Amino acid sequence: MMFVRRTLIASAAFVMLAASPALAVDYGRWFFSTANDPKPPPFSACVSRVQAAMATQGFGAHVGGTNPAYLDATTGLVSVTAFCIGQPKGFYYILVVSSDDGSKSALSVGNAINAAFFGSDTSASSGGPAATGAGGTWQLTSDCKFVGSGWQSTLDLTQAAGGALTGMVRNDPLTPVVVGGQFTGTTMTLTLRPADWADNMQLTGDLSGGKIAGKVHHLGADDCTFSMVRTASSNA
Repeated sequence: MMFVRRTLIASAAFVMLAASPALAVDYGRWFFSTANDPKPPPFSACVSRVQAAMATQGFGAHVGGTNPAYLDATTGLVSVTAFCIGQPKGFYYILVVSSDDGSKSALSVGNAINAAFFGSDTSASSGGPAATGAGGTWQLTSDCKFVGSGWQSTLDLTQAAGGALTGMVRNDPLTPVVVGGQFTGTTMTLTLRPADWADNMQLTGDLSGGKIAGKVHHLGADDCTFSMVRTASSNA
């Protein structure tokens, strides 16, 4: 399986966007890698999950290529394109959304597709018991305007017996560290310190199934909302 440098992949996404026949007034990019997952899904799962995720938003995607594989679709004034790139361990996934539709922002469409993509994780249908804590790997999306069209992140959390949370963050342009957290009942609080920030930000949300949703608290206010979709559970 060929390893493709992320810089080349990103360049391909930019070229694709520039070549789009629509003059995009709004666009966004989403990135995700399974390289550090303890049990990454196979590369073949990427295409099927992306195609199904696009379908939830009314996009019938055309599929081309093998590795990288690409999927693209247009509905009205909104265009979506995704790349699935096989890595030595798992896959790398890029989603690009452009919109000329004033009623549908690229951020809202991209976040919805991303949520459906992670909600279709094959581990959820493995027949094992559903994870009930906050330990595991989570894909976070938000409407926070900290960076670009919306802050997003991958969180690897470990939950101790008393509910204390520790972990690490990756695929995040803010490069934060996990200061600490707590999971009690169905409620999670998690404190992150982004690099070069003078203050922490705190996530508070409630677990329902494989998703935690809530608010981001920063500089004395609840600035925006977030959702975290579980991509791998942990018994730690």
